[in-house]
Amino acid sequence: MLGSPLGCTPDDTPIPGDGNGDGDGDGDGPPCAPSNEIADDSTCTQLDSDYSPGADDDYDACISDGGTYERIGSPPSSIGRVEAFDRIADILWRSGTPNAADFVEAREVYDEDQGLGSRVERREDLHYPPIPADDPDRNPGVDDDKQCSVTAIANKHPDRCAGPAKIRPLINRALIDGANGDGDANASAARVKAGGLWFLYLSIYKEATTCFTGAAKDCDSSWAYYTGAQQVAKTGLGLAKMVSPISEYTHQRIFDGVLAVRCVRDLYPQDDYPTFGDVPPAGQSLFETAAEQLDQALHRGYALTVRRHLLAHSSCEASASNWAFIQTAGPVLDREAATRDPTAAAELAALWALSAPDPTDINRAIALLDSLFDCG
Repeated sequence: MLGSPLGCTPDDTPIPGDGNGDGDGDGDGPPCAPSNEIADDSTCTQLDSDYSPGADDDYDACISDGGTYERIGSPPSSIGRVEAFDRIADILWRSGTPNAADFVEAREVYDEDQGLGSRVERREDLHYPPIPADDPDRNPGVDDDKQCSVTAIANKHPDRCAGPAKIRPLINRALIDGANGDGDANASAARVKAGGLWFLYLSIYKEATTCFTGAAKDCDSSWAYYTGAQQVAKTGLGLAKMVSPISEYTHQRIFDGVLAVRCVRDLYPQDDYPTFGDVPPAGQSLFETAAEQLDQALHRGYALTVRRHLLAHSSCEASASNWAFIQTAGPVLDREAATRDPTAAAELAALWALSAPDPTDINRAIALLDSLFDCG
């Protein structure tokens, strides 16, 4: 259990505030509920290369064709981490403005053995280049996929080592500020929410990739990080809980991406093809297509969660804390946005940086997201 008051580690500098529940002393109201406006999916169409269960596509018949995710191994431990995120949500932003004791309780959930915090500590963003094999700071006693848990490596490669270099300090600082009563409690909770969402977003894609480059059971973890190990019609946990109410199309496309990766692993099982290098070129190409399908759908799903908060902003009483979420979660999209339209991405990045956006700014951010991430 954490004591009170809490001390800060060097990367946990408190966010300035007045200690009265928000940063400007005016009392910012209860947490904002994100908008439930349904996304316009009317123009969305699947690519010819996309996997759909049972469809006539480029995939041979496989275990995913019934539209149900079939596990490779025992229930993955990642289920508990998604459940932990949901418990933290109940404590910090679904039950009114949190108090100091709530943040202490949330920290205990976050720090459970082999829990959410343990994976944030080492989570990599596989959209960035891997740690060089000849990096002198690599620890030979640490597995290749855990090198980001080495402090010197994380500091040197912060984009790749997003978990320890960016998400961990963000969540730690917000939990400490909340427990100490520093600044806006709702804003601290919003930053925890954004950090957890960022972790889930990266984890789904990471585990799908290491299903081939590491252990096949990581396919199960990818599924669990998206839905909490539920099927497509049950959306009570994880990122799926945020996406499915506003875009059934995008929710299905993400789930189909998870099924696509599972399909390829079924066609090229680990016993016969232990690593990606053992998979023949046709299978490697098929996996890359499946992983790209999942990745593109995830980008839109994540963008829609940010959009939900933008839509609620102008009518939100706790607009400062709502903006704290947007400012934290929004820039995660900058890398992908820049690959699609550098000019629009630069404009969007400038909007995230505003300290006090007006309705015109909010509407422009929504329009940019809609143009950059129009379909999954």
